Parts: sequence; structure tokens; C-alpha cells
Amino acid sequence: AGPAIGTVQISASCIFPPGFLKILPVGMIHHERTIVRQGARPSNQHIARGARRWNNLPAMAIPSALRPVAPVAADRLLATPGRAPARRNALLELADGTITAVTDTEPLTADVGGPGTLVLPGLTNAHDHGRGLKRLAYGATDAALEIWLPQLGVTHLAVDPYTIHAVAFARMARSGITSVVHCHVPQRWDRIVEEAKKTCRAARDVGIRLAFVVPLRDINLLGYGDPERILEHADAGDRETIRARWGAAPPPLDAQFAFVDAVATACESDTVQVQFGPYGDAFASRQILERVADKSAASGRRVHMHCLETRLQREWVDASYQRYYVAYLDRIGFLSERLTLAHGVWLRPDECKILADRGVTVSVNTSSNLRRRSGLAPVADFVTKDVPIAIGLDGSALDDDDDMLRELRLTYLLHAGTALDEVLNPERVVTAACAQGACSATGRRGYGELAPGHPADLVVLD
Repeated sequence: AGPAIGTVQISASCIFPPGFLKILPVGMIHHERTIVRQGARPSNQHIARGARRWNNLPAMAIPSALRPVAPVAADRLLATPGRAPARRNALLELADGTITAVTDTEPLTADVGGPGTLVLPGLTNAHDHGRGLKRLAYGATDAALEIWLPQLGVTHLAVDPYTIHAVAFARMARSGITSVVHCHVPQRWDRIVEEAKKTCRAARDVGIRLAFVVPLRDINLLGYGDPERILEHADAGDRETIRARWGAAPPPLDAQFAFVDAVATACESDTVQVQFGPYGDAFASRQILERVADKSAASGRRVHMHCLETRLQREWVDASYQRYYVAYLDRIGFLSERLTLAHGVWLRPDECKILADRGVTVSVNTSSNLRRRSGLAPVADFVTKDVPIAIGLDGSALDDDDDMLRELRLTYLLHAGTALDEVLNPERVVTAACAQGACSATGRRGYGELAPGHPADLVVLD
């Protein structure tokens, strides 16, 4: 990658999947290569200029690589991975996004697939933030979440939302992800609807289903507690800079909830669903949680929230809710089958039982938990209490490559058990990735099995 570690250089040499650069305008590639030859780190001005050039391109300058595909030939078809062995020499007929027939065929001739291929259901990334830029490209090194988040906030360069999310979604698609739950982090609150439109267009152009989670946040902007008390620990000369950089108040709650409706009106389609996104137990007040519970129950709209990700968040929640946080969520009607909680690393066994009784899904984000020093999720409790689980990358796969298959292996190996005591079996892992995760993203069942009448979301491996 040369001497420069700048975003523009990385986007030309590392981030885009092989072949993706072929559809970029020659002028833009030349602009990026010029910066690489200079050997200097590109500035925000360079990034902004590149984003403006991207935005000003004619609508057809970047043609879609998507095309109708039918039929698909499978040398080996894992129609229900983890539950049944592979079927040999199968032909899948597709129409209008649905599998219409699965038949035996020889020889294997089809538009897609053929000899040496393995076909399985599409994977879902059940928790992510669409981070197209790799963290090391701009200096956001691995650290505890409470250190990493403010670091991320000041080092991440401004990039056109379409560009950065198209890169992220393309990497996901290449790793077999057909659906993703995208927890949006606004670059600017006053432009969140426009950012949502660009993000959803990126998902549509790449060809994956998208759950767009609109963030809702109103507390703990500087840390877990009163911001003024936190600022007392900083040097007097730094306090205003800290307050301006990290402590800017988000819009009023009425405006934030209006964003949910506006994004839904502008973006929802057969492949895009909008969800409520209270940002986390330590970042969303009781007022947000209670309003979301009421609005979700009335509308049926799904909810996605970070939950008990770190030990410090556990301590704050226990102090604020007298150790009855999950019971409080249950009492206000927040817990339901419409809810997915991300991380849940510090959930207790009794809380897992409540979640299981209400049908709440927990997204297990193993790589992210390791890189943020959050710990290991209590997957054994999830299994014994029968909590539905999904698998998420959280934009933090081990090598920033969104490799979903490796994430499944890592999650399985860490939680399978010791010696001959099995805790997490392959069937549950695959169900989490293919079926339960898709339900978290779409609210619909039927995913995770390749059979007539089921969605034609599938992966072909050669």
C-alpha cells in the first residue's frame, strides 16, 4: 500500500473488492493514484473533493453489476445446513426472489453454479455500522470501548455516505452476507434523511437486504454520568474543546422520532426496513425506552439496541436501575419478538430467562467483543435458557474484512464447550446466521432453508 496510510489511497488499493474498481470512472481512479504517488496522507479536503466528484457523477456513471439469475446448479446443496447432509446435483429454479422448484439434474449446467460448487442459504450480519473505512487506515486502533468510541469520533474522516456504505456492503456480499442490520451513525444529524437515502441506495446497488436502524440518544454524551462532573477531571484549558468535540447535544427527542418516520417514508421497500434504534442502555433515557416500547407495539416496527456491552455499562445500569434493568424493560413492554439486543456480554442468567420468555433475539458479536475488550458473551446461558441468537460483525471482524464465515467459525470454537461437553452446536450457529439473523433484519420467517416457497437468498461457493 505504499508509504501513505491515507483513506483515499486505501480505497484505491485495499478496501474495494477485486473487480469493483473496474466500474469506477477513470478520472476518479487517477485522482486517487496521484495522491498515492505523492506519498502523503490525504487531508479532509482531499476526501471532501473526492466525495463531491462522486456525488456529481451522472446517474449511469456507475452501472449496477446486478443481473437476474436463474437457475442455479449445485454440485452440493446444503438446503438446511446443520440439520441434513448435502444433496448432490440439484437445480434451483428461481422467480421473483423465491425458490420455485428444486430438482435433480445431470449434467450440471446453469447460469450460476455447476461442478465443484456448494450452495447454502444466505448469511445475515445481525449487527453492523457499515464501516467501509478500515479502522487502521485512520488510526482508530483496538481498545476498550470507552476509549475507542471517542477515538473513533475524532479520527474518522468525512466520506460520502453512498461511497463508504457501498464499500462496506460489497465486502459483506462477497463474504456471503445477503442481509444486514445497519445501525446508522450520523455524520450530521440535520442530514440524516439524506444519509439514509444514500445508504439504502448503496445496499440496493450492491444487492443485499437492509435493516436501517435510526439512532435515538439523549444521555451520557461524554461518559457514564453527569458531563460536568466528568469535565472536572480534565485540565481547565481543555474543557471547552472536549465539550465542543464530544459533548454536542443531539436534536430534541421529538425531532429524533420524526427522523424515524421520515426515513421510513423515504427509504422503505421490499428490501429495506427501518427500525427504532435506542442507542444503548447507557445512552438512551427512560423516556426514549418507554416511547419506543409504545410506538413499536402500536406500529409493529422492529427495535434494535446495544445492550450491556461492557462491564462499565453493567455497573452504570445497576446503579441507575437498582439491578432491575431487564425487569424494568419487561415492565414497560420493551421486550418482545420485535426486539434484537446487540452484544449482551454482561447479561445475567435470570435476565436471559426473561429475554427467552419474551422471544428477544441477542446478536452475538464475537470479534467486536474481543477487539473492544468487552469480554465473551454468555452463550452457554443463551443456549440453556433458549434465547434466540444471531451473529453480527459490528464492523469489527478480526482483520476488518467482514469475513462472515470466519466469524461463524470463531463464535463456534469459542463457545462450543470443553472436552466432550457440548454447549454450542453447529446447527444453532448456522440457524443464528441464516434464519434468526434474517428475522432480526426483516421481521419475516422462512429464511435459512433452500426449498420451494422460501426466499431465494443463497450463497454459491466454488
